[in-house]
Amino acid sequence: MGDLGHSPVLLGENIMSVEMSVKKDLKCILNMPEKIKSEFNSEEEMSNSLPPYSPLEAYSVDKYDACPNNWMNGSDIASSYFVGVKEDYGMWLDFNECFYHTHDVAVVISIQGINPITGQKMVAEKALQLEQYHKKCPIHNVNFKQDRYCEKCGFKWPGQNYLSTTGTPEMMMWLDGFRSSDGQVRQYIITEDKMRGVASQIIGEERVFAIGIAYYLSKNKKPYMLQRHEKRDDFYMEFVGSGVGATQTQPMFFSPLRTSSNWVLSKNQPHFLSLSDLGLRISCNSNPDVIDSQYDSTVYQLSQELTEIEKVEFQALEDNGVNIERFYTLNSSQKLEGEIVKTESVTPVKKLEIGAGALIKQRIYDDPKMISYWEEKPAGMIYINYCDEETKKKIIGGGRRADEKDGFMNGIKVGGL
Repeated sequence: MGDLGHSPVLLGENIMSVEMSVKKDLKCILNMPEKIKSEFNSEEEMSNSLPPYSPLEAYSVDKYDACPNNWMNGSDIASSYFVGVKEDYGMWLDFNECFYHTHDVAVVISIQGINPITGQKMVAEKALQLEQYHKKCPIHNVNFKQDRYCEKCGFKWPGQNYLSTTGTPEMMMWLDGFRSSDGQVRQYIITEDKMRGVASQIIGEERVFAIGIAYYLSKNKKPYMLQRHEKRDDFYMEFVGSGVGATQTQPMFFSPLRTSSNWVLSKNQPHFLSLSDLGLRISCNSNPDVIDSQYDSTVYQLSQELTEIEKVEFQALEDNGVNIERFYTLNSSQKLEGEIVKTESVTPVKKLEIGAGALIKQRIYDDPKMISYWEEKPAGMIYINYCDEETKKKIIGGGRRADEKDGFMNGIKVGGL
């Protein structure tokens, strides 16, 4: 059975972005929902429905001087981010923005240095490279039996080592975990236990503490373009609900698999927003002491502009109320008493592994196109450096890179009189 759909949850969105991107519409969102527990029917493990949306804030590595020295930096075709993760939580990757690209998109993923679809090590010439498997086992170089079954491996191989917009149903391009030998998926879980990490068990010390994503484009443009709903009104149709004095709002998702039809919106309940053209919903509490009740904007600026030697307060709105997370940063290039403050790089507090947890109802769909359909080199790459929450806060506490707001006009007279 295929994907049943990721259901939305109420989220408190702070001023950071959850969206990671490289070039146009080559994007990703990393979600960290609660870990799913394995359940059994007699002796057989049952498959679970997909976990909800729970996007993490993503921070650009290049903008924070305290990032560890071994983290990849961005380039002309690569973007590098970091996120804070928690032990014993799940994880999944959302690639649905790829459907809005002018070309078809194929996505190759590396989880700590191994491909989560094939389990193969992704290093040297095979790092983030597109591969298809039609006739022979890539390990033993012997012909497949029926359904790509390799007798020496003892399991059926997938058709390829990547996800693609050509094979995946529209707006269902996500990956929640490692593909097991029977084609099912086991949830990504965050763990400090080295012996539970999949990459740790397969490639040992060659593993990395990061996620790599390579985006390949089709050689030719698609014959049609999937259109976004740019305005909030396009996402909703309102009608009178059965409850007294209540108005129900039916979220209009791009995919009906993501829709929950029984959400109730009243004066005293949270407002639902569309977030950066996505089918997510975030909740902003309408308490006038916290934030204006109007919700035309998707993200609220809750802090004042950064100035030198000034505290910056980030306020995070969370489920069913406002939970304020406060920390302070100083501009990493500011001048203090005539001297430049130098930020030292942070050493991660913990080394967290990515393991394989409970079974999830999810399929890896075969790409109907041949390998020649795709460009030979990736159009863009995203590196996701994950770390524990304490390390994340230390990095952010080190301050952001100083950018001159006026660019080449800095220091000269500007503005209307």
